[in-house]
Amino acid sequence: MLRSLLLFLAPVAFAASVPSIEFKLSIPNPSAKSVHVTMRCHGLEGEWHDFQMSAWMPGFYRLLYYADKVSKFHAADDHGKPLDSEKTTRNTWRIVTAGSHSAILDYDVAATTRFAAQSLVDESRAYLAPPSLFLYVDNRLDLPATVEVDAPAAWTSISTGLDPVKDHPHTFRAPDVDVLMDTPILLGKQELLHFEVNRVPHTIALEDIPPAISREQITKDLQKIVQASVDLIGDIPYQHYTFLLMGQGNGGIEHLNSSSIAFNGKNLSTPEGYRKWLSYVAHEYFHHYNVKRIRPIALGPFDYSRENLTHMLWVSEGLSVYYQDLLCLRSGLFTRAQYLDVLRAAIAKFENAPGHRYQSAVESSWTTWSTGGVGNDRNTTISYYDNGGMLGFILDLSIRHASANRKSLDDVMRALYRNYYQQRHRGFTDLEFREECERAAGTSLPEVFEYAASPREMDYAKYLAYAGLLIDAAEKEGKGAFLGANLQARDTGLTVVDVDPASPAAKAGLNPGDTVLEVEGTKATVKVLSDAIAAKKPGDHLKLHLDRGDIEAELAITPQRTYTIRESPQRDELQNRILANWLR
Repeated sequence: MLRSLLLFLAPVAFAASVPSIEFKLSIPNPSAKSVHVTMRCHGLEGEWHDFQMSAWMPGFYRLLYYADKVSKFHAADDHGKPLDSEKTTRNTWRIVTAGSHSAILDYDVAATTRFAAQSLVDESRAYLAPPSLFLYVDNRLDLPATVEVDAPAAWTSISTGLDPVKDHPHTFRAPDVDVLMDTPILLGKQELLHFEVNRVPHTIALEDIPPAISREQITKDLQKIVQASVDLIGDIPYQHYTFLLMGQGNGGIEHLNSSSIAFNGKNLSTPEGYRKWLSYVAHEYFHHYNVKRIRPIALGPFDYSRENLTHMLWVSEGLSVYYQDLLCLRSGLFTRAQYLDVLRAAIAKFENAPGHRYQSAVESSWTTWSTGGVGNDRNTTISYYDNGGMLGFILDLSIRHASANRKSLDDVMRALYRNYYQQRHRGFTDLEFREECERAAGTSLPEVFEYAASPREMDYAKYLAYAGLLIDAAEKEGKGAFLGANLQARDTGLTVVDVDPASPAAKAGLNPGDTVLEVEGTKATVKVLSDAIAAKKPGDHLKLHLDRGDIEAELAITPQRTYTIRESPQRDELQNRILANWLR
């Protein structure tokens, strides 16, 4: 067995005493898919204390209520005498210490979900997401921590962004609870690769990657991405960085000095699959700047007990989408033609999603907590990832054009990093972000921010022309239909919120306030309706059962648009400079 990963909260003034908190994590039986946690608290003052478990994980904007996976909870003093405890909220336990200065909490946590925001234990490894395991003392997120885990002896590797504790093997330290919650741990037999950028060490932990994939190539390519990112911002804010690259599953989450990235390792076997993977890794890596440090003011310090709402996820996620491919281009991993093809495909994906007619990037950012992270209806909502990516290149080219190529979005990112992260030690407000963009441009940018705040159609041709590029659109017939109604899922069914005039929904008689009970005989859900619409073709009809009777809605085909982007044969000097500097 590895020595136990112990967690001590270092001495910090707490009321009239100095508390210490130790967590012991053990995985005695991996096949049980659970982690046993012992939490020892000493130096407590008062009659009772609240201990909380996070309801979400930063980087994944959805309530997960990890406390629901806790079982066999027990509290005692340091002599083993049971202490009264009560669960006062879904994720809070109140422990009555009754004068005792110590409390020992024992509990099990189910670890059954393969996702970067959840813990998973199986026969060969464990991925530990800290918010799903650790309780914290309410209102004491400042306490530092150290960590050691008892795992099967065959698991020879531990990978994490936590700092190692000198002379204590398999033991790590976090300066406060925020860092602890933000630093996952991967246990098992992962391969370890290493490189340096500006003398800062970087570790790559690999799982389930086909043997034919060159480890040397992976190392060189990730080093190039890191170097391009550091060159953009001009600073490395961490002392070491760890890539947790898990070749099974899907989904990634960024952290201050690490990233958890799950994917299908077999996809790396093709040139296209490998390029997409590099873009994915670049996205999560660049997040340690854009969202972990360059961040909306709502995203830190965190309230782990509830939603942390912001209108600016289109900046945090969408601009990271924009930069992920630019970083690959600047690293020499993409050609200019490959980058423009990625941009062309991104425009087509966004424009062919019906939801872009209904929802803005700002609204999508705000409502993500209630829509599961990506929108609850593919026909009436959009992804702030996709929309933000479009806004990214439009914003960048706007700044370059207005400033005669003296400034760019790069300058905005550097200014936000310097002015808010380094100097003010806080995030920025919505207005402050806009002010930094317009300061770089040297003028106001009303149209770009109107695009962000409304579902207004974007004039791609106008902005691409700033770089001497032409965009052509063509329509092709395919499956998929346009209903022309915005519906929201409620307890009673799908409720019609609004209807476009002259749309198929309006012609069929749908009215705001109608409730759709069934879609072609099947109970109405967002997915059922979306799938039914997507399967239709011109001339088809869709039968909806409403609470006021049956009606038939005739669906009009949504023509799929294809795009091509090409360089204009006639470019002026400014266009040439913008193109060369933008796609360098």
